[in-house]
Amino acid sequence: MLTIAGHHHKRSTGYNFTSSNSTGDNPAPHIGEFWAGATIGTLPRMEAIPGRVFYDFDGKTVKDPVKTFGDASLNAFRLEASRGQCLGPTQFMNNDTTLSDELLFKLDWGCLDLQVKMAQRARAAGMKRFELTINQGFNISKEQESFTYVEMVDDIKNETKRQLQPFLDANIVPDVILLENEGSDGFLFMEESTGHTRGSDDGKASKEKLNQELCAQIPTGLMNSYPQYTGYLKAEINACNEAITAAGFSPETTRYGLHSHGQYVQWKEEFVHGPNQHSQSALVDSNKASCSGPSPIPADILAQNVTTMLTIMGFSAYPDPMTPTDINSASSQNATLNRLRATLTQMQGYSDTWGKHTSGPFAGQYKLQGLGVEYGTSFTYDQIPQEVALTEMMWKEVKQFPSFLGMLWYEAWYCFADWEGGKAALCHKITDNPKVTGEAPTDTLKTWGSGAVSPWK
Repeated sequence: MLTIAGHHHKRSTGYNFTSSNSTGDNPAPHIGEFWAGATIGTLPRMEAIPGRVFYDFDGKTVKDPVKTFGDASLNAFRLEASRGQCLGPTQFMNNDTTLSDELLFKLDWGCLDLQVKMAQRARAAGMKRFELTINQGFNISKEQESFTYVEMVDDIKNETKRQLQPFLDANIVPDVILLENEGSDGFLFMEESTGHTRGSDDGKASKEKLNQELCAQIPTGLMNSYPQYTGYLKAEINACNEAITAAGFSPETTRYGLHSHGQYVQWKEEFVHGPNQHSQSALVDSNKASCSGPSPIPADILAQNVTTMLTIMGFSAYPDPMTPTDINSASSQNATLNRLRATLTQMQGYSDTWGKHTSGPFAGQYKLQGLGVEYGTSFTYDQIPQEVALTEMMWKEVKQFPSFLGMLWYEAWYCFADWEGGKAALCHKITDNPKVTGEAPTDTLKTWGSGAVSPWK
């Protein structure tokens, strides 16, 4: 396994997060490594619920749910951070009335202190690969509404560093950083005061103002103004690299990417990495005429190429259709595997075009890799044997695509959720007593973890 050059000294930042034994000097993945992991950000919220008990597979032995993942061979985990998220310490409220939130996947992450602790726990359990999602959000705050493009870039860089720094203070450097959770249309584009989406003809702004937005005189992160959108992305990547370097580590093995809905990723990647790449510098107004005057986008950002900076093609890979009524339908199973196959085929084509690294920590590996950032199936507990079979078929399908990095199950301990009539989790309830809400893993977790230990590539 190749390692990177890096230092181990740390600088003081004022966040005062406790350093873990995990090393931020993280080695690059070796050829053939495959990620089978899970999102774990809301698990501390579940653990804070009175009466919530997590068991091992036998439903009797109390066990740390993160260690259960590690023992099932999961080797990767995902966490999220968000604009304005508190640093900590986290204090959860209304612990006795959470089931309605859980039912709809609405449990919160808490503050960044808990996300750092989850990263430490995951690394200690053997889940070495870490994907962090940084979120700026859709809304332009009232304060930001008066910002110029340069001021917005500075604000984005500061916020990006604020979200990443607590992990660096704990000596944890992400392997992959994705920019926005399912941010298929961009980010920082909707005015808080008016509800207007900057850069769109939504009837809430004059034609003159719309053209100012498209020409970056009034900034927007809407993707249809591609130079502005990619400028924001470059600012985030630059901020991360600066923060990692300033913390005493090398950014050489941290990779960046986007995360789109499954139905978005195919058309989006076409102009990010495909043959129809959009211009990252040519601003045009609502009539597609070139904007006049010097570009408000800084020259150093215009000089960068986001296509080569984004090396992970992230997407939500939920089977569709695949509800509890579909599990026994051969046509439904074929449809969902065909959809996944079509997405991976397109991504593999881009990866083949971009080729492989010939030197450095990723030598011999694809320069561009796909990652299933979210996955989950909505089956009921009595359908676990069918879910196991589908998972095995899915793993066999994805192993045919050598540039595919892996899959992450979405919040796998959400046992009290209800998605399309099923649970969408890797666990099950073991009691209906509302005061003793026990959870135990299903056999699907073992099958899911098997992907991490098999030589898929």
